[in-house]
Amino acid sequence: MYSWSKFGREAEYIVALYLKSIGWDVRLSPASRGPADIVANCDSSKWFIQVKASSGIPRLKGYAVKRLMELAKSKGGLPVVSTFQPFCGGFSTGNYSILFYVLDS
Repeated sequence: MYSWSKFGREAEYIVALYLKSIGWDVRLSPASRGPADIVANCDSSKWFIQVKASSGIPRLKGYAVKRLMELAKSKGGLPVVSTFQPFCGGFSTGNYSILFYVLDS
């Protein structure tokens, strides 16, 4: 049986592969633990990314945003939320799109 957690982990891999394909150095969080699923570096940019995969509107809890922002600030990077959902704009991979949102610090 296919689960939402498996769908979410696969979305993390797809986002990571997309970033690698455009020149980013990417590291996935082991077992998706912690505030960031992906840490990505390109030139002088460092992104701490939380990936949200959904067939509808992605859900992101306030404490998760706070933890992501605190982590990024402590490591000198930017907090980013990436959504992976049925195509509505952004980079398309089949019937899904990937969007990136840099959070205000």
